[in-house]
Amino acid sequence: MRLCQKYFTIATAIFEVRCSMKKFFWLAVIILLLLTFSDHELLRPYRDQIYGLVLDSAPSSGKMSDEQALRQIQKQFNALAANWGEGQQLQLNKAAESKANLLLFHQRYCVSRDFNPILFGEPLQQSCGIIDSHMEALTRK
Repeated sequence: MRLCQKYFTIATAIFEVRCSMKKFFWLAVIILLLLTFSDHELLRPYRDQIYGLVLDSAPSSGKMSDEQALRQIQKQFNALAANWGEGQQLQLNKAAESKANLLLFHQRYCVSRDFNPILFGEPLQQSCGIIDSHMEALTRK
């Protein structure tokens, strides 16, 4: 009786592994087909979104690089300034153009507390908070 139960559980396990491997195989085939034909104009916007998600969420060496941090800051700035004025959006876009611009903006307006006639008060505090959350990745060498 026990031998039969053991055989039944092993057979069931093998069957389930086979089924899951088939599902994985077909998923891999579908992904490869999508990557092959992803340059088509109908699929290109979705491909770019997926690439962006992968680049943002999969750090290259376990820690976030400065390019990834800059990309994250740009995304967060765009989301934050969506309801702000055009001048404030331009100020944040200019600050997030490069790592040097971002570090200079942080030093002047977040650390030294210089007056910014375009960004001040709560918008400046929120912007500085976003930069502060990524400072480790930006200042790492």
